[in-house]
Amino acid sequence: MIIYGWNSKNIKQAPLENYECSNCQQKQSVIAIFAKYVHIFWIPVFPYKKTAVIVCTNCKRETEENNIELGTKGAIQQLKSAVPIPKYLFSGLALILIAIGYFSFVGIQNGEKEKAYLSDPKTGDIYFLRREKETNQYNYFIMKVRKVEGDSLWLSYSSFVYNGIVTKLDPRDGFYDIMFSMHKDRLKELDTSGELKKVMRDYSAADGFYQEVEFHESDSTGN
Repeated sequence: MIIYGWNSKNIKQAPLENYECSNCQQKQSVIAIFAKYVHIFWIPVFPYKKTAVIVCTNCKRETEENNIELGTKGAIQQLKSAVPIPKYLFSGLALILIAIGYFSFVGIQNGEKEKAYLSDPKTGDIYFLRREKETNQYNYFIMKVRKVEGDSLWLSYSSFVYNGIVTKLDPRDGFYDIMFSMHKDRLKELDTSGELKKVMRDYSAADGFYQEVEFHESDSTGN
């Protein structure tokens, strides 16, 4: 659950000369400038407005900006304009931009890594493919490289299909103990068409991609 909301921060306070409090008629007021900002998990993301409040130090009466007398508003606007927004109120936005930059960088790095995997297939590589025309939500299937012979790959299908790219196989899933061949150029065609969605290498044994299952004639993979 994302906790978000709005808050305000006192960013400037100064005496307000010759301002008579309408409540106690004393001239002991200060003007406080507040920055209103959006926060996520109580981290300031960005400020969106500056407001002013007059506070009487004698009776503690507070007067909001929209209730301040017209003659005083000019001085208040000048003070508001002169007070800069603290940079730390943009800290959440900075973190978001850093996160976006980081994940974009990681995505580019992973994309380049997967292109290298396709150019030089290795035994054990995992390919995730999606049937674009399949109306069923379970339209992702997986192939595993069993061996590489020249320009040919020998692959096996997994026994399950999925509704997306998974990082771990279902415990009942595994790769069939039979193989079929595919030319490397066909693999590149699948990548160009967008049917090939991900290439995986150097995975952990705990992820289940070493699991094997025996193929039976009754099995229907639809592949």
